[in-house]
Amino acid sequence: MRKRTALAASLLFLATQLCHAHVHTLAEADGIIVILVAIVIALLILGGFGLHYNKIISQRNEQLRRILNALDDYRTIVGDGERSLDEQEEMVKRTHLKPKPKAVKVVQMDEGQTFFVKMDARINKEKPFTDPDFDYYALIEFMGVNQDEFCKFVPRYTDPERTKDYINSLRAEYAAKLLMEHSDYSMDDMVSMCGFKDAAAFNSAFKFSFGITPTDYMNSMSKMFKKKA
Repeated sequence: MRKRTALAASLLFLATQLCHAHVHTLAEADGIIVILVAIVIALLILGGFGLHYNKIISQRNEQLRRILNALDDYRTIVGDGERSLDEQEEMVKRTHLKPKPKAVKVVQMDEGQTFFVKMDARINKEKPFTDPDFDYYALIEFMGVNQDEFCKFVPRYTDPERTKDYINSLRAEYAAKLLMEHSDYSMDDMVSMCGFKDAAAFNSAFKFSFGITPTDYMNSMSKMFKKKA
């Protein structure tokens, strides 16, 4: 914003000097100044939009950071097979997730729901998706079941392509967490560390999961790091 203001002032000054140097008529000088004023106003408006956009992105990223941290806490709790559902509920209450009392209702999960919750927690803990070849069949093998059992427990993922979307969403989530701690990581770093085949797959999965491009997210994270520093 400051750069745009300085540029606008410089343009007006140069226009004034130019008019004097070339002895323009008053009408011609007025015309030049009007054009430059319009350019200045346009630059200021663009600067205002830029500040507003950056503010929105920063707020979205802060909200995303809280959601991802909450997801980690939740997965840690529900992924613990040693605790009963009542004990899990009590653990959730003691974390910053803290659901509203009236909204809390312990419902016994069926076999499929239990399988998915355990699968999701285990995958996020062990991160097998960092291998680019981790796919539908690798996931089935990772969970130690056969294909029929897997389809029975999580029928929504009987389609390998839908399972691929789920795996890529976990990769995008992992990338977002890494960038919260390392804003200097490049696009290539994210692709290789998170298990994407290429940058296009990373861009697509990240935008689908969070509604923002990785580049915008990385830029805003870099600004947040500078502010904290």
